[in-house]
Order: sequence, then structure tokens, then C-alpha cells
Amino acid sequence: MRKEKNNPLTIRIIKDKIKTYIPSPYKIKKWANLSFNKRKKAVVIIKLASSDEIMKINKQFFNKNNPCNVLSFPNNSVLDSGEYVLGDIIICPDIVKKESDLYNKDIDSRWAHMIIHSMLHIQGYTHEKKNDKLMMEKRERELMKFLGYQDPYYAN
Repeated sequence: MRKEKNNPLTIRIIKDKIKTYIPSPYKIKKWANLSFNKRKKAVVIIKLASSDEIMKINKQFFNKNNPCNVLSFPNNSVLDSGEYVLGDIIICPDIVKKESDLYNKDIDSRWAHMIIHSMLHIQGYTHEKKNDKLMMEKRERELMKFLGYQDPYYAN
């Protein structure tokens, strides 16, 4: 993806030896930019992790002993370089693929939903309370529809 002038969001993707399908950096950055509220220049780190790695992180930070599709860590800090770090996102491509098959969703649609969902989380959206959940899901549906994807909460 060509860096747009004055693009307020910088996405850094970290991937190790992942063998499962991963969308192009262009697509990942497109989905992240779409869901970014553009208040100020920010950096988001997206780490692609194995099932074992995300399970360890999930256990360490959330006391859940199972792998999951995505974890979001709001950061809201400024580095010595002056960069504002909005947050970190960890995605497990293996689980995204399994869910895509399970829910009969296009793989890119599932990936877009995971990026959008996690980007909203690091910007303060939650789904702990009913009203917050409804607001977050409404925004996710709007963004997915804008991209031409189906409702992410409707199983085919």
C-alpha cells in the first residue's frame, strides 16, 4: 500500500512463520484505516500469532486457557520517538480460517471483521454491557456493509 500523504494511521504488521492464509498488507491496512476515527496520528501494531502463542497470551492477560481469534490491547502512549501508539492487536490466522469455514464466511470477510472489531476495541468500544455491545455491533455492520461484506453476525 502506498503511504498516503497525511494518513494519520500507521500499521505495522509482525508475522512469523505463519502458513495459513493471511490477507495482503494492503487489505489489512485498508480495513484498519476504515475503522480508525482519525483523531490524531497513531501507530497500531498487528501481530499474527500461532494458536499456541495466542493461547499463552490469553492465559497471561485474561486468565483464559484457550486460543482465540483476536486480542486487543489499547495502549494510548507516546514513544520516545514521539509516535502515539493507539494499541496492539494479536490475530490468530489459524482460528480466523477455522471460523471462516465454520460460519461459512468468505475468508477476507472474516479477516476484515476481525480487524474492524479489534480496531474498535483499541479505540474504546466494548461489548460488556448490552448498550455498548449494540453500539459496537452496529458500527461493525456499517463498516462491513461499506466494504461489500455480509453482516458478520449472521451465519450463512
